[in-house]
Amino acid sequence: MFENLKTGIIVCINKVLDYLRSGRASDTIVGSNVSGDVSKEFDIVAEDILTHCITSVLDDVVVVGEERGIRRYGSGKWIAVIDPVDGSSNFDAGIPWSSVSVAVARRTSNNRTTLENVVLAIVAEIFRDRMYIYRDGSIEIAGNGISRKSFPKSILLGYFETPEAYRPVERYVSQRGRVALRSLGSAALDIVYVALGNAEGFIDVRSKLRNVDIAAALKIALTMGAKAYVCNFTDAMSIPLDDLVKIACIAVGYDEVHLLKLVDAIEGTIQHGRT
Repeated sequence: MFENLKTGIIVCINKVLDYLRSGRASDTIVGSNVSGDVSKEFDIVAEDILTHCITSVLDDVVVVGEERGIRRYGSGKWIAVIDPVDGSSNFDAGIPWSSVSVAVARRTSNNRTTLENVVLAIVAEIFRDRMYIYRDGSIEIAGNGISRKSFPKSILLGYFETPEAYRPVERYVSQRGRVALRSLGSAALDIVYVALGNAEGFIDVRSKLRNVDIAAALKIALTMGAKAYVCNFTDAMSIPLDDLVKIACIAVGYDEVHLLKLVDAIEGTIQHGRT
């Protein structure tokens, strides 16, 4: 079952990649998505391609998407949390750092489906032929010579758009020492790259990310051995998938040691409580 599911979802992702790489993707602004962010034509078309294909693979599915919100097909035995263009500003600008994300979970009877229930998660790079796959407790990486490093690179990834966003970084650096900062613009790829050891951590305190942005990447990263802290949830695995949910802040560390330093930096500068 899981192998057929993986094969079908990969076919769907490749359809989106074919469209995005075709040169036909239009950057015309067509309105706002359900969260109030600007939507461009390629965002909508990519989500529609992915949704249509997923519903052919899973007849009974609730699709939770960034652009069109929640759409139910059949009885909704499954939940597919999708972000067809994570890093859409990068994609629009031709900056090669964006991805397609899909997480598929068995829907629970109490409508409290969480990251814990995900059985398949895939993050695919748009500008390179690399695909990171979680399936049934294991990780597959499609790409030559890619594996988890024994020690992470001294790089901190994140979103640093305001002075407030830098304050936890200042505290982190004061305790950890000098580290290179990179704000690359695709949370899913950032998180996966932390798990690979290409960076030691990822941090975002803007309250702008949603579960669709990070669900697939987190499932992959945590299975690989990374650790995560999400301010407004008890733990990362409890992030709900039945609805669009905002992430108040998030830190992902290559391991527990790096995560604890990031958490201290966040809690020492911003008043967030665990719920």
